Amino acid sequence: MPRNATFLVVILILSGLGSGCALGPKSIEKTHGRYAAAVQRVDEEQLLRDIVRLRYTEASIDLSVSSIATQCEVSAGVEARPFFGTEALSGPLFKSFAAILPFVAAGGANRITVSLSPLDDGSTIRRFLTPISTDSLVFLVQTGWPVSSVVRIWVDRLNGVPNWVTPSGPQRNVPPDFARFRRVSELLQAAQDRELISVHGEDAVSERSGPIPAEAVTAAALVEAAKEGFEYRPREGGKTWSLVKRQRRIVLQVNPAGRRSPELAELAALLHLKPDLYQYEVVLAAGVPDPAKNPAEPSAVLRLTPRSTAQALFFLANGVEVPPKHFETGLVRLPLDGTDPTEATQGVFRVRSCAGHKHAPPPFAYVAVRYRDHWFYIDDRDQESKATLLLMLQLRRLDFRRQQIGNVPTLTLPVGR
Repeated sequence: MPRNATFLVVILILSGLGSGCALGPKSIEKTHGRYAAAVQRVDEEQLLRDIVRLRYTEASIDLSVSSIATQCEVSAGVEARPFFGTEALSGPLFKSFAAILPFVAAGGANRITVSLSPLDDGSTIRRFLTPISTDSLVFLVQTGWPVSSVVRIWVDRLNGVPNWVTPSGPQRNVPPDFARFRRVSELLQAAQDRELISVHGEDAVSERSGPIPAEAVTAAALVEAAKEGFEYRPREGGKTWSLVKRQRRIVLQVNPAGRRSPELAELAALLHLKPDLYQYEVVLAAGVPDPAKNPAEPSAVLRLTPRSTAQALFFLANGVEVPPKHFETGLVRLPLDGTDPTEATQGVFRVRSCAGHKHAPPPFAYVAVRYRDHWFYIDDRDQESKATLLLMLQLRRLDFRRQQIGNVPTLTLPVGR
């Protein structure tokens, strides 16, 4: 075959491969963004499906995409094949041929391996049911999340004032109570926006012993105290020592300029706090009685009952718009007094539903799942619900993905074989 013809064949092969499977850095450019978008869409749909199923008091199991491996294979070949003319058939077989024709063969394969980890082991469930810490709540507020949304989603009670406690778990026939807590969240947000209050952590040292002779503070005693989180400090004068413990505490700091503002006065009255203080310590406390039902002296401490991830998702599930026929058939029940459960999450989270659209989600759906012959979706124009979905996704990744779990079965799926 002439040299020019051979060169032309090579050019054709390379151009064909360029339009198919990418090589080297180009393969990352073509696949990285698509895989990231696919994982994000799956995570959003999975979380939305979990929330919808909780509205129907049904369990679900999640799978985490732990790894994605792709392998691109390319093969190509060039050969010359004889072309026999009719005159060649009259002589001995393969005696002569009329021409030589080039033959080009090229192929490619993109093999994907996806590893999925089920999130159903004991450690994951324990974290799922463990209440959020005060440090995490403060972190959310300090990183820009609205304090009203944070407390409505993640706080069950503030100084005993209930945040419609029944929606934070399986449905019970208990009259809802949320008006006071809703007002508390509004006042906290207004005070934060006007910079009347701030929430932060600070180190506090508390003395845990009386005077200790200096000769008793030996190296062994220092080591033993450090093991238990204690330390020895000299008292005034230096002749005796004390055993102290350093603790991290959360405080609600009041701006002196706004100490007598009407917002803070109303907030103190609702939460049964001592008015006109510059600082309130925030502590975790479970089982705090409602001050409206159990009157007590005003407090200088803001006692907070946090929610777990499970409780937060149960709470958000009340924002699911249930089709009327599902109420009629008893699949879902209304509260005892007939209150619309979506009022619990109004302004924070709302999942809409519609029938029809069998082959595609409804228009303006940001994320949608098909369930019980209906589409349940978050409207793309609903900024509050989209922000809440983002918040929950970030916290779920923090809880479930950054902490390695041992002895978890992994499902590896080779895709495309």
